[in-house]
Amino acid sequence: MIALVIIVSALSIALHRRGLTWGDDYTLYLRQARSLIDGNIGQVIADNRFNVDNAAKPSFSPYVYPWGWPLLLAPFTRLWGDDYENLKLLGVACWCAFLVLFEQILRPRLGRAVAFWVVASLAFTLAYLRYTNALLSEIPYMLVVAFALWWLDRCRSGHPLDGATRRQLIMLGLLAVAAFNVRREGVALVVAIAMTQVVDLRGRWHVPARDAIDWRHVATPYTTFIAGAIGFQLLLPSALMPYYPNAGLHQTWHKLGRSFRDSFESQLGFSGMSGWLVIVVLGVVLIGVVARLRRHLADDISLAVFGVLSLALVGMIPAVAARYTLAVTPVALYFGAQGVLALARRLRIGALPRLRLTFAQLVTCGLFLATTILHAGQLPVEIRNTQRLNDSGELEDGPLRPYAVDAFDAIREHTRAADVVAFFKARSMTYFTGRRAVQSSDLDIVLQRADYFLMRRDSTQSQPLISTEEAAALQLASVWSSDEWVLWRIPHAAG
Repeated sequence: MIALVIIVSALSIALHRRGLTWGDDYTLYLRQARSLIDGNIGQVIADNRFNVDNAAKPSFSPYVYPWGWPLLLAPFTRLWGDDYENLKLLGVACWCAFLVLFEQILRPRLGRAVAFWVVASLAFTLAYLRYTNALLSEIPYMLVVAFALWWLDRCRSGHPLDGATRRQLIMLGLLAVAAFNVRREGVALVVAIAMTQVVDLRGRWHVPARDAIDWRHVATPYTTFIAGAIGFQLLLPSALMPYYPNAGLHQTWHKLGRSFRDSFESQLGFSGMSGWLVIVVLGVVLIGVVARLRRHLADDISLAVFGVLSLALVGMIPAVAARYTLAVTPVALYFGAQGVLALARRLRIGALPRLRLTFAQLVTCGLFLATTILHAGQLPVEIRNTQRLNDSGELEDGPLRPYAVDAFDAIREHTRAADVVAFFKARSMTYFTGRRAVQSSDLDIVLQRADYFLMRRDSTQSQPLISTEEAAALQLASVWSSDEWVLWRIPHAAG
């Protein structure tokens, strides 16, 4: 595992593109992290609330994200400032730590050799390696969840969950609090722990007094979670259940048809799988789930519940993004490995003493070894392309490119600190210029709610596109322009 972690770290960094993209979720995370250092938490929340409330679609962002990821980012933003390439190393560290913990979770369930190759096949998947380039919360969330599931195994080592020590159970509740405060779908972890507890309590409801259930121990993880979540909320508030219009399980059902399929194909490293192969893979995963829950229900109910409930929760959001399933795919991969083992055991070929493996384990190792080689074979071309772009000095298309830097400089020069600027990425505008912003494709909203409009030429993404003639009719004045942008002053801002 040490060698694997070193290799994965090097590969992840080699695949990092210099610069930042226009996807601006990270800007709010960074502002929240800086606010913890600067002491202006209220101002950051107020600015983003303004940006959200004045957008055409107010649900495009919560007022504030859960504070777990900003808390981790904060000391490093203090140390490195705006050195985003160094900040991306946090994602690499979280990914490598997740792999170590995930292997520890799988080892007692699959055996050392099979667990290693399952983890290796995931570690070399391009989708995950590339995602360490993003300053977002999904991979840190995976790390916290893996830590909690690993700790749950430790709490149950040799006895039911309620047989763990009080300190162990308090720690388990606090890890659930941590997961919930990195991403809200972390509540699935609490349900997973509870289902493990229910299974462990089977057949013990009516027992002699000396063997009676200690209900205080049973309740400890959940009371700790509730107290911890409330305390965290009092210190650093954020939406407990973010509201999204038209959200619900019907969205999850709809995404099962295409969106989730595409996500899982990419995260398993097999983009473009034919329909029959997808059915085969899903079938093997389901065989693994059934086989494990029939024979090892208490050990694997937490993984099954976490995977299914997480998929349901992230699917309820109307937005479509492959990153929402990043934490679910490793669980599916594990049950896929169990499915292969179950099918191979049907051949009834015994152990292979010289290899210290059963035939089923050898087959499973071979399959995941082949998958690892296949994934690794895709990386050299991707790395060369990434390094070629980095060596050329070309940054990712986003707010650090010179054309965007010029526009933000113009905003600071031609607008006042209290002015509101319409822009297709409101949170980026606020992060890079300190100006509150309006994000809308509706021209009326832009004219009513903004003082200036920084318009990207030849684009209708989250903005109206205005011709020179239309601007003249609307009495918009061009105060700055470039090949990429026009900064319009809206008449009521003339003073």
